[in-house]
Amino acid sequence: MRYAFTCFVALFLTACSTTNLPLPSFQEEQPLVLKEPKIFIEEKKSKEQLVSEEEKELAKRPVPSLTQREKIVRSALSYLGKRDGGDCSGYISLVNSKNGYPFYNEKELSASFDNARKSRAMYNLMKKKGNAYDNRLPYIGDLVFFEDTERRKPKGKVNVAENITHVGIVTRVDGDGTVEFIHHSNGKNILDYMNFNFPKQTLKDGKKINTYMKRCPSKNGAVQTACLNIAFFVGYGTF
Repeated sequence: MRYAFTCFVALFLTACSTTNLPLPSFQEEQPLVLKEPKIFIEEKKSKEQLVSEEEKELAKRPVPSLTQREKIVRSALSYLGKRDGGDCSGYISLVNSKNGYPFYNEKELSASFDNARKSRAMYNLMKKKGNAYDNRLPYIGDLVFFEDTERRKPKGKVNVAENITHVGIVTRVDGDGTVEFIHHSNGKNILDYMNFNFPKQTLKDGKKINTYMKRCPSKNGAVQTACLNIAFFVGYGTF
């Protein structure tokens, strides 16, 4: 009996005894050290440095090339106020040759004469190619044709639909319909204007919109519509 009790006590103590398990180790928490942020202060650039950098950036950009029409207009305007060309058709031939013959070559033009006027031959050639028009505003660089600007009759054939006697080059087209053109008149190359939207006005908001092809006797300051450019207009020629 005593033996049994002893065994029971021994078993109880064994069952309730704790195993010496290793305790988890905890590292001592280190204090958080905040690093002082580095502040970079950009050095203030001089005006010369800024300009130099801007020039370098601009140099990297592609330079837009002038269109053929812009080149024609620039070339035509370079003779403004000068006598180059000698007359209206001579002036057109000059600009034509300086820009790679966009309007015509002399050989094909020579086959388009039906009277003695070169301006008429230009119109004939463009009409034959389907490049003559009068129903819309022109492009810059187009030719503009006029008829009956001179009193003398043309030599040769006169039974033509349009008695073309004058020609110029369109240099600008405004939003209000004003067409600016350069032509050789009265001994030099000048700018003139026409606007079919306002056929009885020469000025609009202080801007020239219609100018005269011929001198007309003044009638109390009234606009002489019969002598404006639009009264002699025939059409445009493109390429």
